[in-house]
Amino acid sequence: MNSYIRISNELYREFEKAFKKEKECQVVYLDKSNQKVSMSSKILDLLSVDGSEYMNMASGLKVRLDKIITFNGEDTKYLNHY
Repeated sequence: MNSYIRISNELYREFEKAFKKEKECQVVYLDKSNQKVSMSSKILDLLSVDGSEYMNMASGLKVRLDKIITFNGEDTKYLNHY
């Protein structure tokens, strides 16, 4: 998998807010094959592993934060100020 690209603090705070509210989120992200995957699930945890940041989802998936392209219907590039 390619190198992790750090996300902005603003975008990370949006993920944290959703995690703390314990509500189901709509996430569209790029998988290992660069295919768009859409899912709806609660965030169980935000964590850092080997220099990359992830969200563990109640669905059982672990999604790399820099691969998320829309979050709750919002394009993440507008929140990611890098």
